[in-house]
Amino acid sequence: MKNILVCDDEIKIRETIYDYLTAKGFQVTLAENGEGAVSLSRKYSFDLIILDIMMPGIDGFEACRQIRSFTQVPILFLTALGEERDYLHGYSSGADDYIVKPFPLSVLVEKCNSLINRYKGENMQRVLSVGEITLNKDKYIVTVGGEEVKLTNKMFSLLALLLENRNIILSREQILNKVWGRDFDGDERVVDTHIKKLRKALGKEAAHIHTVIGRGYVLK
Repeated sequence: MKNILVCDDEIKIRETIYDYLTAKGFQVTLAENGEGAVSLSRKYSFDLIILDIMMPGIDGFEACRQIRSFTQVPILFLTALGEERDYLHGYSSGADDYIVKPFPLSVLVEKCNSLINRYKGENMQRVLSVGEITLNKDKYIVTVGGEEVKLTNKMFSLLALLLENRNIILSREQILNKVWGRDFDGDERVVDTHIKKLRKALGKEAAHIHTVIGRGYVLK
């Protein structure tokens, strides 16, 4: 199921979009301001983020810039601002597309599907590598310097996630959601334990995995 975050300070708009998208089979999470959108984006992994621009506090432009600092998930601006300078400002902030109010909800759905499919397509690479590490999703094999390395299922999924999001800091919560699933109710320190095991298995190539104090982990 495609997972979307919708952020708009107008409750009627949030509820209308929520009802329509859920009826179309999307899983929808709501935020009422920019601060909430940034916080939820750090905590959970989404396939698409829809941001209103005109919001009190952190507006959509600033929320977009902050979200772009830790994820490349597609961002769609939902706005009444339709001037050329507004489009340029939005794209320079890191947005992928615009939809201007008022708009047909059917068009919103098409834009959502298009952005998500493009994003997922770009992340469907079956062989991932960095340095001397190569991970083959189809053969379920990891090699270091040409030698196969045996990993548990969780360690394999963890390495694949890091490789797919290279140079992007992933929080423990984001890793838990992707590797263990949202229903996991154990201690998030299980991530640290598996990172430690993964580093040991990768040997000297483990240097590609960096700990970011207070944030999480990143593969460079």
